[in-house]
Amino acid sequence: MTRQPNPQRNTKRRAPSRRRKQENRTRQSVRPTSVSRNSERARQQRARRRRKNQVIFRMICGLLICAAIVLAPTVFFRVSHITVTGDTRYTEQELIDISGVQEGDNMFFLDFDHIAQTLQKEYPYLDTVKLHRKLPSTLQIEVTDCIAALSVQVDNGYLLMDMDGKVLEKTDEIADNTAEVIGAQAGDLEVGNVVGDEQEKLQTVLDLMNLMTQYGMNDKVDRVDIGKAYDVRMRFDDRYTILLGNLSELEHKIQFLQAILKETSLPETGIIDLTDDKEAHYRPDDTTNSVENQDNVEENTTDPAEIDPAQTDPAQTDPSEIDPAESGTDGSADQVSGDADQSSDQEEETDVGAQDGDNSGENADA
Repeated sequence: MTRQPNPQRNTKRRAPSRRRKQENRTRQSVRPTSVSRNSERARQQRARRRRKNQVIFRMICGLLICAAIVLAPTVFFRVSHITVTGDTRYTEQELIDISGVQEGDNMFFLDFDHIAQTLQKEYPYLDTVKLHRKLPSTLQIEVTDCIAALSVQVDNGYLLMDMDGKVLEKTDEIADNTAEVIGAQAGDLEVGNVVGDEQEKLQTVLDLMNLMTQYGMNDKVDRVDIGKAYDVRMRFDDRYTILLGNLSELEHKIQFLQAILKETSLPETGIIDLTDDKEAHYRPDDTTNSVENQDNVEENTTDPAEIDPAQTDPAQTDPSEIDPAESGTDGSADQVSGDADQSSDQEEETDVGAQDGDNSGENADA
């Protein structure tokens, strides 16, 4: 038999079911809102605590770093080794003693500038002084020496100077590999001093030597005579006497000299006159005479080097003069003979000049 459903019974069962579903929906819609608010509040509290902890941690780390920075130089990095490097005439122990640095000194509290100045004042030959920290405990002193280039004549000896005009030493004789400087009047300079603007003649010599260095000829300069500012003379390679005059257009004259020395026709010895900015003149000279004999010759006879090109025609004064303009290149040393068409008076003057030159040679040989 088939059982018929009871309509009333089914109705009674469905009604509560709908109410429960509605209540469940209501509960589900209310509970998540309250739970989400509580969880958001808790999350924000955790975030605040985390940020606070991070700030505290960073402050602690900063304090520790500051303490390490302050304490490390005082507690650590003490000098235990001192080394000296560089090519110098002074011993390592001499430099260490004068520096005043001792083992146990803090490397970060040393006054490097004061140490360098102390060393240079005590030892004039020191050119540069550099100090380096080699952590954790080594101090390195790096030095270089000056090179003597000039022996400047003074009343009772010579002052040795470098190319910067620093007085390195006082000696009784000319130092090797230096150029002798005569007539510079440097008696007021002391060891350790540097040539200033008040020493005009010495400053001029330094300018000349620096130009010679620039053109690679400084090592052949034997002597510079600057006793007369208008008649500066230079002894070059122990073979030539170079007449520079008043040193106007100095660089041009040095370039001129460099070109002349390259000429194959230039004799082995003689006088090169550069007092004229436009042309150079060559005259023979007995270079074997000493300075004293040359002075005697100048007193007794007319020295061709004393002739002023501005007042005398070079072609009439000396037939062996060189004119670079006629040779085709700057500084040529071609000898120029006298003009065959000169007047009889000019020929007589030339003969007189030749006789004077012969007399000069006789006095020099005497």
